[in-house]
Amino acid sequence: MSNIVLEFPPGFEDSAWEVEAKGWLPGVVAVIQGRRYTLTVYDPARLTQDVEDALKGGRVFLERNLVVVASVTKERIASAIQEIVQTGRAGDLRPDQ
Repeated sequence: MSNIVLEFPPGFEDSAWEVEAKGWLPGVVAVIQGRRYTLTVYDPARLTQDVEDALKGGRVFLERNLVVVASVTKERIASAIQEIVQTGRAGDLRPDQ
């Protein structure tokens, strides 16, 4: 991950267990080859809940730079971002302004 830097939201280290339990983490910043991308990370169960809640409420679910991982842990997030870069999918992400 030499060309990737991950920045987690303030306090993440102290509440990592809670984040994993909730299955959702907004505000992860990935710096890939000098470009910043703000990501929202979900696990499949929480994503399903949020999508269903939005649709039941007559709304649409939309999330920019959505990344879905098996569980919302630092290791899984880092692995996912590395995979995105290695497979050439970083171009699918929208960089911050």
